[in-house]
Amino acid sequence: MADYIMAADLGGSRIRLILSNHEAVNLADEIVPLVDGMTVDDVNAETVKAAKTLMDSKGLSASDVMGATIGSAGVPDQEEKILTESPNVPKSTDGIIAVIPALIKAFGWKYAYVNNDCSTAAECAKRFGHKRQEIKPGDPYASKPYAYRFANRPGDDTEEDYFVVMYWTISSGTNIGIKIGDLLYKGEFGTIPEFGHQFHVEKDPFENDMVCGDGAVGHLEPVISGGGIAKIMRNAVKSGGISSGSLYDKIVNEKKDQKLPVVLFDTLEDENAKKIVDFLSLNLARVLGAIIVCYGPGKIEIGGGVMKSFEHVLVPAVKMLDENVNNTFYLQRGKTSLPDICVAKDYGNDYVWRGAIAGFLAELT
Repeated sequence: MADYIMAADLGGSRIRLILSNHEAVNLADEIVPLVDGMTVDDVNAETVKAAKTLMDSKGLSASDVMGATIGSAGVPDQEEKILTESPNVPKSTDGIIAVIPALIKAFGWKYAYVNNDCSTAAECAKRFGHKRQEIKPGDPYASKPYAYRFANRPGDDTEEDYFVVMYWTISSGTNIGIKIGDLLYKGEFGTIPEFGHQFHVEKDPFENDMVCGDGAVGHLEPVISGGGIAKIMRNAVKSGGISSGSLYDKIVNEKKDQKLPVVLFDTLEDENAKKIVDFLSLNLARVLGAIIVCYGPGKIEIGGGVMKSFEHVLVPAVKMLDENVNNTFYLQRGKTSLPDICVAKDYGNDYVWRGAIAGFLAELT
């Protein structure tokens, strides 16, 4: 059996290829930038070129590598080994990630694995473990990365691992992965959750329709994702909901939608910015409450670009859950298991590609 595996992690503006061993150790990596106008074939060609560069850097031939694996936002097609409907690639690719078949064909490899980013994060925890981090109750900022433990959290915290862990990505889209003991939750028919496509709320704070990337009105994804935040801001200007002020000026002067969430969190002195952020926190709290009462996880780990501003969105959401006993997501103290809630550290740089390695190896056994 060959000693190496080629892993890929795809973010909003690049593909990162990692040459790994069976223990998911990064031996070398290479970045492939993604730019508007690239086709699927363009992305595949650049990825193959980067894989060749990685192998050459370590003096390896294609026969030294078992195969290729990837974790990314999107809908995995296990037969074709591609992902579709991905928000992480240029629009010119129609949301298709097909780098794994391209790598397999180019180098004659036999084995391949694809899954979404949240499920591969769960695979990482399942195979390589997810140790409990030290959490300091009473001061959420004292734990690095940010972590919160409910004051009335029941259970034995002397265990080293969590039995049920939920990974939640809030980035250009949103989805979850679930680890239950040594199992990855896949659903009745082997499918993964489409968490972002649940019906949630139809109108934004300015009474504009919340339209998902798939065209549906009312899904969760346009409420809390980075792309959804950008749409809320653009639509508010178009409808006249925001017509003046510092946020208005920044929206009309910012041409790139992916930069609008940063603009929002940098302009919280503006009443309309505060209105949007409060809307995000409220909906985040509602979803967190639903996750807790439905799944009872020991830990909810949240990653993705939106969590870079966790102090403005996640912290208020957690406080709504823990401090206000009269709200609509009231938790039955002493009856409902209250999880640790953490912002993932190096979510895209670690869990996802290592989980893709874990899933790859699991399918071989």
